[in-house]
Amino acid sequence: MSEQDDLLTKLRQTLNEQGIDSFHILEELVPIEEQMAYFRYFDQLRKENAPFLRDDEVALLFSPDIPAERKKKSLTLLASIPDVGAYRAIETYHSSPAESELLHWSAMALVSSRIVLSSDLSGQQQVYISSGLGGLDKKLRFFSLFTTRNRQELTPLQKEIVEREFIFQLQLADVAIERFEMKGNYFTILLLFSFDRDVHASLRAAVNECNQYGNFLDPRFLFTNVKVLSEAEIEQLLEKKPS
Repeated sequence: MSEQDDLLTKLRQTLNEQGIDSFHILEELVPIEEQMAYFRYFDQLRKENAPFLRDDEVALLFSPDIPAERKKKSLTLLASIPDVGAYRAIETYHSSPAESELLHWSAMALVSSRIVLSSDLSGQQQVYISSGLGGLDKKLRFFSLFTTRNRQELTPLQKEIVEREFIFQLQLADVAIERFEMKGNYFTILLLFSFDRDVHASLRAAVNECNQYGNFLDPRFLFTNVKVLSEAEIEQLLEKKPS
């Protein structure tokens, strides 16, 4: 079992054991480091517990003369209270942030505010599931990288086989394919799936089916929810990876 499989299995077990059916996944791609920085700052402000006025913070947030660092504080403070007006202010700001450097921060504030509101309205425990690639509608987003054996170029026929087998196996598992890109000797898939799906098994099955037609795919592949690798990063990884 891979590290990612193990994490997903433990996550499923935790949610089931604690009877948690209400959880939140950030839908946007925010680096894990920035997510952690947000929550550290959020906790710091909650510990300080300094009084503030919602309307004052909203006014600061939309003022063109206020530094981005101060607006970061306003976003975090507004996200800490179960207030629909505060949520709407964050939502409006995030839809078109005047400070581009606060795009990720406002995304975090929005999901944080949603959690606080949901917890207050429902009286139920809310869970935030952190992922560098985010998700959509209770589904996690993962990035996968597959390569050929000995790094040979994919032929047109092999590309057809890959596309057919992977689409079939993933549709069978109710996995949404957001992006499917083929290059010379590798291909990548960006996909969305719910927790109850063993997607790693479906990907292995697709590799095995493809290899019935000439054993041309490397059975080892990358499966991660941390980041989408760039072409340069993939090329660098393939240079290091033994064939």
